[in-house]
Order: sequence, then structure tokens, then C-alpha cells
Amino acid sequence: MLIFYTGIGCKKSEIHTEKEFLNIMNKEFTKKNWETEFTLIPRKNHYQLQFKDWYLPEEFTYFTLADWIEYSGAEVICEHEAMKAQYNI
Repeated sequence: MLIFYTGIGCKKSEIHTEKEFLNIMNKEFTKKNWETEFTLIPRKNHYQLQFKDWYLPEEFTYFTLADWIEYSGAEVICEHEAMKAQYNI
């Protein structure tokens, strides 16, 4: 499975394996020090913490791959699509 993701921490190619994508999500969201963010933007107003009925950031640890894909706006792509994107075909 390949994932097309263009957000925070993405690779230049924007194409990731499942493991690469999950590593990015963990680094950029699950393991992020949110306390610093909360001094700038209150939790209730923070756009990165508004997703369904989840209580974020605490519940990031319960996200499945499908949740991360939906949350981040990523897309699952086939290898053929990945080749086209990589070579701008």
C-alpha cells in the first residue's frame, strides 16, 4: 500500500509506504509537545485538534491507519498512480 500525503513532514516525492506515513504522523502529531502550542492557541480553537468527536491530542494514540489518512487528508494510491505522480506523467 502506498499513501499520497502532502502535509507536515512529508517526503519530497509525497509518496509514502504505510510505515513511513505512520512514522510521520507519530513524529508530527502523536509525539509533538502540544503544551507549547497551547500557549499560542487554546486547545478549543486549535484547528489541528478538531476531528470528529476525538479528544486530541491525547487520543491520537488510538488512531488507526484509516483515521490518520482521513485526518491528514492523505490518499491511498496504487503503484501505477505513484509512478505517474513521481514522473509527472
